[in-house]
Parts: sequence; C-alpha cells; structure tokens
Amino acid sequence: MIEVKGVSRIYYDTLGLPTEALLNVSLEILQGEFLSLIGPSGCGKTTLLRLIAGLDLPQVGELLIEGRAIEKPSYERGYVFQQAALFPWKTVEENIAIGLKARHIYKEKKDLVPEYIRLVGLDGFSKSYPHELSGGMMQRVAIARALINEPKILLLDEPLGALDAFTRIELQNTIRRIRSETGTTIVLVTHDVDEAIYLSDRIAIMTARPGRINEIINVEIGSERDRNQDAFIKLRRRVLEKLHLAGEIYTNVRGAGEAI
Repeated sequence: MIEVKGVSRIYYDTLGLPTEALLNVSLEILQGEFLSLIGPSGCGKTTLLRLIAGLDLPQVGELLIEGRAIEKPSYERGYVFQQAALFPWKTVEENIAIGLKARHIYKEKKDLVPEYIRLVGLDGFSKSYPHELSGGMMQRVAIARALINEPKILLLDEPLGALDAFTRIELQNTIRRIRSETGTTIVLVTHDVDEAIYLSDRIAIMTARPGRINEIINVEIGSERDRNQDAFIKLRRRVLEKLHLAGEIYTNVRGAGEAI
C-alpha cells in the first residue's frame, strides 16, 4: 500500500550547513498492516512519517500510495501528533467534526461524530472542552478526529509518549481495538519497545542519523499479547539487542514490565 523508494531528506541550517535526516530509505507497508518505526532520538522517524503524510517532500527518491506519488497532505492519511493540539474553545464533538467541516461534508456525515466518540471510549464527554479532559482523553479526541475522515492510513507520531504508564497501556488497548474494528493501515513512531511489540505486525528499526532502515522484525507472537509471556520477553530482548540497548537497560525494562 505504501512504497518508500530510495528516499533521502537533508535539512539546512541558517548557515547553509546540511543535516542528513534520512539516507536512501526503502520500505514497503502492506494494506491493513500495523508497522512501528523505532530507533535512537534524531534518527528521522518523524521525518519519515511526515513524508508519508505529505507534510514534507524528499530531495531524492519517491513515496507512493497504491502506486500514486505522495505530493501533498490528504484526508486519506490521518495524522496524530505527539500533543493532541485540540482547539481549546471547541467541545469534544466540535473538535472531532473539524475535518468533516473542512471537507464541506458535515451535514451528510454528522451522524458519524457520536459513533467515533464511542469508538475511542468518550461517551458522555461530547460537550466537554479540552481543559476539562485528562491528557489521555485529549489524545482520544485527536485519534477520533483523524479517524472520522475514514483514512486509508493512520499515522501516529508518538501520541502516547507524554502519558503516565497506566493511561498509556489503556490507550494502547484502545488503538488495538480500533485497528481490529476498522482494518486501517497504521504506522506508529515510538521509542517504547514494549509498545511496538504489543501493537505491531512488524517493527522497522532505524539507524542513528542519517536514518536508514537497519532491519525489519516480524512480530510473530500471536494476537493475544501479554508483556510477561516468554515469547514477548524474548522478542523484547532481540529488539533491544538490535538497538544496542541490551544488558542493564533490558533488565530495567523487564522489571518494569513485570511490575505492570
């Protein structure tokens, strides 16, 4: 469904000095697949996601969706940012409906708003304003706002990174349920190895800058996932080793996972 072919992206500072964010990245993502991008900070994960979204363009290479070049943003690609970025003067239902109104289809599609409020577990909060919501609830609104346009692809840029551990796990379960109900193709940027394993069909591990795809790991541990099952722990260790974070960090992460 998504083809990334030999993509490179270079940024220039005010002095004209280059920074290579991505170098010769190639990747294929299948229809209905959940793929996570993981790697060191600054490796170009968000840059790659923005390129898929059409929010940026590469200097080299091309990106295709169903064989068509990505040249600009589209409602067919929903994007959820690290922060919910809601309009503070609009209610939950009004924030979710923004995309429908921008496309001038609100009158025909307004009945979808309560449906997507239910989908993200916010029944009873349709008239609430962002300041009345928790961080996790605001991210639910942002996810519903992206999904109501019924995109073929949902792009998630670390949307759970700022949440506490229990809220994060709750939202991970929500994302799994949404994916099951909608069959949407999802690409997630995350630093959290457990999150990548828990949600994904495949995990693409990126190198330090300039970012490249170092390896793609299939998550073959079944659909019912438990962070404490042996297969999950073994896969966690394998991913961490590929990220050069085994040993002490692995022990700490495993301990945290067992506590949860």
